[in-house]
Amino acid sequence: MKLALANLVCKSFYASDRRNADLRLDGWTFAALAWICLVAVWLFLMPKKTRGKAWHYVMMAAPLAAFGAAFAMPPSLIRETLFIWIASGGGVLVVVALGWMAGTLKHNHGLMDVVYPLAPLAAAGMIFALSGQPLDLFSGVFLLSLGVWSIRLAIQTWGHNIHAERQPYAHWRKSFSSTWLWWSVFQVHLLQGVTVWLWCAPFAFLLTAPTPRPTLLLALGAAVWISGFLLQSTADRQLSTFKRAPANRGGLLDTGAWAIVRHPNYLGESVMWAGWFVLALAHPWGWVTAFAPLYTGWFMGYGSAAPFKEQHMARSRPEAWAAYSARTPRLLPWPRPKAKARTKEAEV
Repeated sequence: MKLALANLVCKSFYASDRRNADLRLDGWTFAALAWICLVAVWLFLMPKKTRGKAWHYVMMAAPLAAFGAAFAMPPSLIRETLFIWIASGGGVLVVVALGWMAGTLKHNHGLMDVVYPLAPLAAAGMIFALSGQPLDLFSGVFLLSLGVWSIRLAIQTWGHNIHAERQPYAHWRKSFSSTWLWWSVFQVHLLQGVTVWLWCAPFAFLLTAPTPRPTLLLALGAAVWISGFLLQSTADRQLSTFKRAPANRGGLLDTGAWAIVRHPNYLGESVMWAGWFVLALAHPWGWVTAFAPLYTGWFMGYGSAAPFKEQHMARSRPEAWAAYSARTPRLLPWPRPKAKARTKEAEV
């Protein structure tokens, strides 16, 4: 009896050991360990004078949280979807790595602004390939909308960033000096790469949603996306037209879409990402990606994009910008501030 019990214990231990070994050798485990190693390098190389360290820490931890959630779940649709989303980070990493190499060779890491709209396209392509789903109307509309947004924005930012390194990249290059060659990997490209990967979470859910997918949901998501695209493209066109007029140099655009909010282009961007989230609701667990459009909207209006623009305009056109800000909300049209001053000047 004791011998039989001992054999049973040994067999159980051996089986458990084999399962653990399989887990250790699993490709996903290697991927998680690789990210942990990258985070260790990130922490070790972080200069003491780095500002916004908490932001770095959050971006380091986000993929680990995704790995942890996926590993903790039993085999299920959401677990499979999470792993596909995690895998899409590989496509994002390839794109940002190419962006870093181009920025290093050209001494212009402002090219990251060109890379930014291409990274979601790479993520979506990888997700679609891994999903095993056929191309149908639902996925086709999504991929088409993403391609239109990506190519339009990449072309626009290429024209703005190709000639010289813009702020804040030029400031960071000067500030970090000799360490910039390697720190730019993390400060610019990896930091923004993880940010974009988080925004892409709805992609994994909408592209792996069970079929048939609701046509009404497709129509709703498309309508939201189109409204955002029209707002952003209209705002960009108005600003471009304004800048081309010599008489407007040094001015501030406060008409058209720019009379509604101070950053209509960023509002349009946020609405487009919200439209893609609506499509993700075709997945039973799509609602868990609500953090993505919320994060995108916060980033655009209050986290990074708009605040940097606000600081620049406050320095370059203090009086006109103060008056404009007093009567025009930042990102959301409502509630509107009470007008304290009026100006006819325009933004360059």
